[in-house]
Amino acid sequence: MLSPKAWLQCAANISEGRDLRIVDALCAAVEQVPGVQLWHRDIGPDANRSVLTFAGEAQYMIDGCESLIAAAAEHIDMRRHEGSHPRIGAVDVLPLVALRPEDGSLAIETAGRVAKRISALKAGGWFYGLSAARPEYALLANLRRGQYEGLAQRSLDFDFGSYHPRFGAMALGARDFLLAYNVNLSGLNASAAKAISAQIREQSGGGMPGLRSIGWDAPLFGCSQVSCNITDLNRLSLKEVYDRVDALAADFGLRAAGSELIGMAPLKAFRGFRSAQEGADYLGLSSVASFDASSRIIEERFH
Repeated sequence: MLSPKAWLQCAANISEGRDLRIVDALCAAVEQVPGVQLWHRDIGPDANRSVLTFAGEAQYMIDGCESLIAAAAEHIDMRRHEGSHPRIGAVDVLPLVALRPEDGSLAIETAGRVAKRISALKAGGWFYGLSAARPEYALLANLRRGQYEGLAQRSLDFDFGSYHPRFGAMALGARDFLLAYNVNLSGLNASAAKAISAQIREQSGGGMPGLRSIGWDAPLFGCSQVSCNITDLNRLSLKEVYDRVDALAADFGLRAAGSELIGMAPLKAFRGFRSAQEGADYLGLSSVASFDASSRIIEERFH
């Protein structure tokens, strides 16, 4: 295992989840960069979206991000993209997360250095999160309004690079750790998933702290999902989210029937369990794809 030093993690959201040859090519583009490790990949055919999690010291991550963006610009054509998840571009979101709190400023600096390389890659976009040049763009949802189809009218507003219809746009920036987590319902009922997500999200007033959520169908898995982003794992655990969805699903004659963790998670996400593996079993994290807690916990990568 490695010492975290000044390591950064990136959970790149890619607008391709159906053609495995393209996903493989993008993974290879990351893996070929010395000093960068591809930790995990999540492939979502219904959303037509993949999340590639990779990490390394900051100077290597700049090269890794550039290689990924170049490969996406070559292999993905957003003019033909369809999927259930909101999106604006081939590399839809490129977040840089410091693995140590004291390295937050390094993540911001690294995002800026990645942006300087964009112009040669036929790509462009906006800074978001902790790197946002404008307060309203700190929220990813504000950048995604109108999605890819509305970009032509907004492209003159880019913070970096230039607009190319094939690539679309990218949200790039440093952000605090965020955990993407989807709870499966025991049937296909998109209206129930949307109603539950509206009740549990923090913005609802009576929702859960540090939680963003939407509902959608996942026909490939034979269910609807309540798709969540947990922004503060000190206030909210996976168990609390799962149990709340399960309780609310009963109002629709449904139940929580397993769940899906996207990318890597820290141990504290499994608060309330004796071990991460016990938590994985309770949450049904193998319901969508095989889950090995020992390979999906960030702390397992370091001493």
